[in-house]
Amino acid sequence: MKKEKEKGKEEPKEKILIASPVRQTAAVLREFLQSLESLERTTVTTDYLFVDDNEEEAASNMLQEFVLRHEGNLLDANVDETDANQGKGIYNKDEGGHYWRDEQIWRVAGLKNRILAYARDQKYDAVFLIDSDLVLHPRTLEQLVSNRKEIISNIFWTRWQPGTREMPQVWLQDEYALFRKGGKRNTGEEAEDEGTQTDAFLRQLRTPGCYEVGGLGACTLIRRNVLESGVSYDQIPNVSFWGEDRHFCIRAQALGFRLYVDTHFPAYHIYRLSELPGVAAFNRRAIRGEESISISLCMIVKNEEASLSRCLDSVNGIADEIVIVDTGSTDQTRQIAARYTERIIDFEWVDDFAAARNFAFEQATSEYILWLDADDVFEPDDRAKLIELKRSLDPAVDSVTMDYHLSFTAEGKVAYSLRRNRLVRRDRNYRWIGAVHEYLEVAGHLLHSDVAVTHKKDKEYTDRNLKIYRKREQAGEEFSPRDLYYFGNELKDHGHLEDAVQYYGKFLDTGLGWVEDQIAACQKIADCEVSLERSEKEVSALLRSFAFDLPRAEICCRLGGYFADRADYRKALYWYEQATRAVRPTDPMVVLNEAAWTWMPHLQLCVCYDRMGNRAKAKEHNDIALMYHPTHPSMLYNDKYFKDLEKDNNVLENA
Repeated sequence: MKKEKEKGKEEPKEKILIASPVRQTAAVLREFLQSLESLERTTVTTDYLFVDDNEEEAASNMLQEFVLRHEGNLLDANVDETDANQGKGIYNKDEGGHYWRDEQIWRVAGLKNRILAYARDQKYDAVFLIDSDLVLHPRTLEQLVSNRKEIISNIFWTRWQPGTREMPQVWLQDEYALFRKGGKRNTGEEAEDEGTQTDAFLRQLRTPGCYEVGGLGACTLIRRNVLESGVSYDQIPNVSFWGEDRHFCIRAQALGFRLYVDTHFPAYHIYRLSELPGVAAFNRRAIRGEESISISLCMIVKNEEASLSRCLDSVNGIADEIVIVDTGSTDQTRQIAARYTERIIDFEWVDDFAAARNFAFEQATSEYILWLDADDVFEPDDRAKLIELKRSLDPAVDSVTMDYHLSFTAEGKVAYSLRRNRLVRRDRNYRWIGAVHEYLEVAGHLLHSDVAVTHKKDKEYTDRNLKIYRKREQAGEEFSPRDLYYFGNELKDHGHLEDAVQYYGKFLDTGLGWVEDQIAACQKIADCEVSLERSEKEVSALLRSFAFDLPRAEICCRLGGYFADRADYRKALYWYEQATRAVRPTDPMVVLNEAAWTWMPHLQLCVCYDRMGNRAKAKEHNDIALMYHPTHPSMLYNDKYFKDLEKDNNVLENA
């Protein structure tokens, strides 16, 4: 029988050295040091060691005060006068990123080596080596220690360039590969492509756990046996990889030490000064233990009695605050809204949607603002996703985009959808732009979520927006490029085709505006020209779109259709082939017709080749189309047609 622990005796606590070479602005350093003070220490004892490499006197003073208060140790970064005079530690950083010279990197490597030597000489159980622009979750250190790994980093995420995807500070191979190069998954089976592997690795890192990696740094726990092995940050002369952490990892792996990352409590990285405001939100969730962000739902309404309950029911229990701005309802809208919120505020309508939405946003008090129209809903699956998003959203995210499902097929599948910035940080003070067809102007950290809003149009289509534009036109107002485009849309939708062509042309002539609107304008001019029976101008409008971006599959398919309708199959084949080779845009905000990018051009190539007598090529493209859409009736009919030919002739005719 196992003996119980003797009363009063506890397991000895591990002694950890928390250390960092520090060159930092005072504002960022303050957040870093406060997060160190907040670390839980139930199973460990800690000491501090910093290397003062600051340029700001205020930062040096702050570091010295911290060390005195916690009885830590402070080393001077400049070990000799040459180091100080040459200023090799100086590097530039701005909103674009951080810019290092090679000699600066290896100087920092030397500072880190001094820390490792100190920890080894003083017989610490481990050193926690951390960069000074990180803010830690209170449970970080104890979580790392509990893994019992010899080398383990805590995860954090960074946008290395503005507007790019958040990436981790760990990797799998080489300098920064997020996939395994070469090899097989199973016998005779090719490894997944690099993009698929990368996406899988990034998804894994978003899931709380402990995972083996090939490289790490910046927030790392290193145990005594590693320190005593002689691992260092020195440059390996015959390795060209950039950065001292990579050379440390190569040495560690060569000596048999495996590398791990823990993803339970991601740190917040203040890579840019513009990211400082995000610390407060991070601390609210991490230090104060708040489980989720708070959300204000802001809506503008007028006579929405038919749909408002359905909309508000779909966010019941999710929105912490509901703000309803009424622009002049005369039905039961206000009474319905009162069942959900006391915050019903009047706003005098001034023919300006942006003004009304900005007013609604100004009434919000929660951390994030969600906006909906009264005929929008979250379907049950998306409601569940939104609940999870609210719980797990990284407070560094400034705006969350969501799909906006606008129309559906007879089978209930989404026929047309676009993306909107739907959930935004209130403290970023984003503004709505545009009196009609307004848009929310955002910047910063975007998250493209898998949550969707579904539009359920109840009201009859009106000419309200067209009247607003006509009123502004009569007043002699100068339209922005965006207004020119949307005025053209209103004119087209109401059958004023000549005027629509004129305004689309004015928009394109500015050379300004979103490239997707420019391409759409070309297609809409083509639509108008078809209705006006000016087919020769249809082609010109479509070809004009190539001036704005690489040829889109939608345009190529349409050109193919133009020539196929005229039995000019040679030209039709050319354009449908171009559609199959088109380069898909990577921006998730771009709306694409998936049929044009998948099965449609192959189905049309099948038809064209069959018309030209080349049955083998026709069958080949029908088979490809079926791979994309196995239940499409036209393709199934074609498949039977080709099989019947094979039975009758035992061979397909070749042109």
